Amino acid sequence: MNCEQVKDSLSAYLDKKLALEERQEVATHVQTCAACSAILMDFHRFDTLITSLPRVHPDETLRHRIFTSLEYLELTGTADVFAYPQATYQHPGLDTSRHPRLIALPGGRSSSSDSPETRKRRSTAGQRVMQLMIVASILLTLGIASFIGWNVFKSQERTTTQTLGGITPPTGPQQGPIPAGLRFVFQRDGALWSAPTDGGTGTVRLTPSNTTVAANWEVRPAQPGHPAGNMLAYIDLQQGFVHTIRSDAQNDTQIRQPLLKAGVPASSLWDTEAGTDILNSLTWSKDGTMLAFVANPTGTPGLYIYSTSTGEVQQVPLSLSGAVAHPVWSPDGIRIAFELTHNSKGAILDYNTQNHGILTIASIANAQSNAADTVLTLDWASSIDTPTITWSVGAAGHIHTIWSQRVGTENTLQPRLLLQGDYQQATYSRTGQRGIGSWLVVKSFGGQTADLISVDLNSSMIRLTSGKQVSFAQWSPDGTQVYYFDAFSSGLGALHVIHLQSGNDALVAMGVTNDPAPTWSPDSQRLVYSTGSHTLIAPVQNIRTSQPLKIQGPASAFSWSATSPSQLVLAMSDGEQGIYLVDTQHDTALQLDKAAFHGPIWWTQIP
Repeated sequence: MNCEQVKDSLSAYLDKKLALEERQEVATHVQTCAACSAILMDFHRFDTLITSLPRVHPDETLRHRIFTSLEYLELTGTADVFAYPQATYQHPGLDTSRHPRLIALPGGRSSSSDSPETRKRRSTAGQRVMQLMIVASILLTLGIASFIGWNVFKSQERTTTQTLGGITPPTGPQQGPIPAGLRFVFQRDGALWSAPTDGGTGTVRLTPSNTTVAANWEVRPAQPGHPAGNMLAYIDLQQGFVHTIRSDAQNDTQIRQPLLKAGVPASSLWDTEAGTDILNSLTWSKDGTMLAFVANPTGTPGLYIYSTSTGEVQQVPLSLSGAVAHPVWSPDGIRIAFELTHNSKGAILDYNTQNHGILTIASIANAQSNAADTVLTLDWASSIDTPTITWSVGAAGHIHTIWSQRVGTENTLQPRLLLQGDYQQATYSRTGQRGIGSWLVVKSFGGQTADLISVDLNSSMIRLTSGKQVSFAQWSPDGTQVYYFDAFSSGLGALHVIHLQSGNDALVAMGVTNDPAPTWSPDSQRLVYSTGSHTLIAPVQNIRTSQPLKIQGPASAFSWSATSPSQLVLAMSDGEQGIYLVDTQHDTALQLDKAAFHGPIWWTQIP
């Protein structure tokens, strides 16, 4: 589509009246055309201004004055001189003697044969039409005046931006469901907000004003044929309950299972170890029908599973009384592994949701180098055919052992020790080493970080660097590449990328920040990162040729599109602050929101 065709379709595009194919063509065009994008944002801004106008309702006293005034009664001929003496309608200062009297002229459609009843009905109908016309004129006048005043006020308040103004979010949840489509969600000021990806509608608040959303909220996994999930789960810090809410801002449901013991103020628990275990526990099953979480209604944290289909909550039965932490679903969504601590001794357990059986996978007592050691990371291998659990044991900055254990009927073998020693960091990915499942472990030397090694679940170990001081290593989504920081200090470091197949270690850039952390694109072909003043895109094919985006300033969050490999959501915390939808291929940006925020960005789909 060319610009003229797109301009003619923008109004229908905003109103969701275009056919799917035509709508996609318009969306693609506005992402690459600055002129049409600016016009779309103008339309969008005007729509927002109009919908934001307060509804004006005339006061009842005004209505009474209008419809009982002498002028109205004279114009409509409805004065009943028998019921209301003429003096009743005398307006102060109004000389009615000079007003022309309305008289009926002979002719027209009227005939002398009309009965009095017919004339009365015709007169009543005319009076009603006249009443409606007068009321409509008054309301239209008031509405136009309100709109002009509001627009003048907002024009004084707005500042000029590169993308001709973003949308300031409303102060509360929008009324009615959000239109269907792909959107992204972020947290700001204790609330969850949903923003568009095509400029069609504004940023809206999802969660009610009487809730305060905890940081570790979760989006339900995308189902087959869909790029993103359609429901969110979050913990309300004020009341101490888990909530679920649809991605269109409808059906906010409080799960009626208290997270805290009765009488215990929520604010007094969140900063404790038990509170942290609860806040970090939300996890969806793969098919999105079950939500697992940790609750502490009795003084000891237990594991609970909520069914979205029945609305029921089930507590996982345990043979021992102990505190539960780190629940994580298996890839097939049937099993859930978790840590149980009883009398200061930890164990890894597996619960099967189909047969309700519980297996004790391992005791971590034998793996503890000291009494302070706990389970730090717990996860599954990606394979469904051979379900395997893996975990690390140690303390912050001191990982001592890494283990794995196959799960099934033949659960008689001892857990496999993958690594032992004293390591600074250990990060696991199910897709690491091409889907085998692999840990990235940073060695420690003289109290400082050292080189990076990978350890997969087959006990294969590869040294990835030599003579480096590695920090914050992460696998690419396809498990074929790793980025890491070298000599990280004062919030900055040298960003490197290692290609596992070739062994090539390439320096991407110096002076890169880890807040926000560099982020791989879903297809593993691009890496976005920030230097604090610029945001750059590094293509994997030529990792050293990073291209800076035109938008400048400190970035606060990155999130690649769930459907477009070149589309990026970028949040800026200063300068040109706000949220931008960036086309990295053409380096164009559409501002979606003006306010800054820090935190994760998750994609959702409204069906």
